[in-house]
Amino acid sequence: MMLSSVTLVTILSGFHPDFSFAESAVGSPNYTETSVAASATEITVVDTSQLISGLHIKKLKMLGITGGEMETESPDIYPPGNKVKMKEVDFIGGNLIAVTFDKKLESINLNDISFLKNGEHLDVKRAAIAENKDGHTVIFFESATPINSESINMEDKMIASVVNEDSTDINGNTLKIEDHRKIKDITPKLNEIPNLLTVSKDGLADYTTVQGAIDAIPANNAERVEVFIENGVYKELVTIPKDKPFIDLKGESVSGTVITYDNYSGKEKPGGGTYGTTGSASVYIYGDDFTAENLTFENSFDEQSVNVSNKQAVAVYARGERQTFKNSRFIGNQDTLYVNGGTQYFYQSYIEGDVDFIFGRSSAVFEECDIFSLDRGSSTNNGFVTAASTLITEPYGFLFLDSKLLSNAPTGTVYLGRPWHPSGDPNAIGSVVFMNSYLGPHIIAQGWTDMSGFSYKDARFYEYKNDGPGAVINQDRRQLSDEEAKQYTIENVLKGWNPKGNL
Repeated sequence: MMLSSVTLVTILSGFHPDFSFAESAVGSPNYTETSVAASATEITVVDTSQLISGLHIKKLKMLGITGGEMETESPDIYPPGNKVKMKEVDFIGGNLIAVTFDKKLESINLNDISFLKNGEHLDVKRAAIAENKDGHTVIFFESATPINSESINMEDKMIASVVNEDSTDINGNTLKIEDHRKIKDITPKLNEIPNLLTVSKDGLADYTTVQGAIDAIPANNAERVEVFIENGVYKELVTIPKDKPFIDLKGESVSGTVITYDNYSGKEKPGGGTYGTTGSASVYIYGDDFTAENLTFENSFDEQSVNVSNKQAVAVYARGERQTFKNSRFIGNQDTLYVNGGTQYFYQSYIEGDVDFIFGRSSAVFEECDIFSLDRGSSTNNGFVTAASTLITEPYGFLFLDSKLLSNAPTGTVYLGRPWHPSGDPNAIGSVVFMNSYLGPHIIAQGWTDMSGFSYKDARFYEYKNDGPGAVINQDRRQLSDEEAKQYTIENVLKGWNPKGNL
């Protein structure tokens, strides 16, 4: 959406505003060109996306403060002599004040507006310019000092006042000197709107990419935000950073909503070197208190497509506390699911791969999950389900509870796991327990095996009351006693966190 240019007037020497106005990710219109000239206080002009998160912009749009989905029609042109007035002045949270005018301005002096708190001037450090649904100008001002709802509603008298009349509309009408309005707190209305962002391939949702929606969530958010993803194959790299907790990714359907990419360990990076195992993931999840539901996470790398030795290709790399995956699928071959720190809970999910396809040092529970080992075409060794690298300081690693180990591989050709010692770390004494689970005929009688010179007998590998043709009991497959098994609860493994109440 291209809007007519606006002139920013400034007389402050050395002031160079940011000219990067563009349409925000959720369609809030901003001015696309500026020329300069301001007044006594330096105010940095930024794009709205730098000042307000995409989630916040969406809510403002729903209240009509920013532009709607459709391009606005040209506003009415008023003849000379009709003063431009402030129509609304709203506190929108985050030290931000939105000033909405009753016309569209063509020339703007940001210092025409002054903010007072109990008669004292309130300094402004940044501003962004947009239009509302009626095509009228909206200026977002960011205060240099903290503002909160309690201050506005109870303690202080806060007003916006017109102190200059340099700003004009298309017909030369100026602001009305001494026009003033009390600042109104609309954060309760904003808080009533659900924290929901939508993604679809057809362009009819808030975003067309999953990462675009993640980027729209404010850093260090304290409230849960749902990102609803409509059916489609989203080929993109996705990262949920550590400073964005409380995110829910929810797909329209587990088989229809697919996040995929095809990097692999031995693939050359554009800047030199190779991606390595950790760098090959399609999705990186670092944020705490994360949930995923009705989603397929995939690394679509075809092992037969290249002749390289390093074919590890991760679908999900998870490292954070209290991360939950429900009714989700993890598709890949070697190293599909890398849980490498913190606590994760997988419920009624499907995990597929061949070599070490569930690995890492997390404390993780897999409950009522289907674990499918792919046939690699071998008559003797078709891979390893797990490769835990649990640190010896951690009492618990992986717990598989009431799950099914399935495969299309020949009988007796898949191991339950092997001990992974990253970089030869002697303190990575893997912990894996299969409890009350079905083990198919593909599980080899020995159960476990060595890795890189480290013996499986030195790891913490145990089983308890499993059944099925692969649930063989012998000297290589240590069984927990009833008393020992009582310690392997979801809450104990997940360090006091019990996600069952959220299902």
